[in-house]
Amino acid sequence: MVRTGPTDPNTRALINALKSTSNKNGARIWKRVAELISRPARMRPAVNVGKIGRYTSDGDIVVIPGKVLGSGSLTHKVTVAALNASVSARSLIVDAGGVLISIDELLDRVPKGTGVLIIT
Repeated sequence: MVRTGPTDPNTRALINALKSTSNKNGARIWKRVAELISRPARMRPAVNVGKIGRYTSDGDIVVIPGKVLGSGSLTHKVTVAALNASVSARSLIVDAGGVLISIDELLDRVPKGTGVLIIT
């Protein structure tokens, strides 16, 4: 059986944008994020807000190549870029003073990928 990758055109466009930005800027982090997003949806990570709180500090920028879930607590400001997020995760991140954006927006903000963490 041949693996075809994601069929959603938005996800395919995101993967292509990540790969081209990686090649253009020499930022291997975006190539790794593209590889993680290229996985089947059931293999993509689901990360709780509590895990983001444990592994980050105030002002960090985080990429989640999957879904953010609302279990746990967050006590500091974090910029989170993810494919998807639950309603409770969105409210927890915003209540802590953080920002939840799409991966496309983060790609425009930090094309070289400096200071960006991948949490899986």
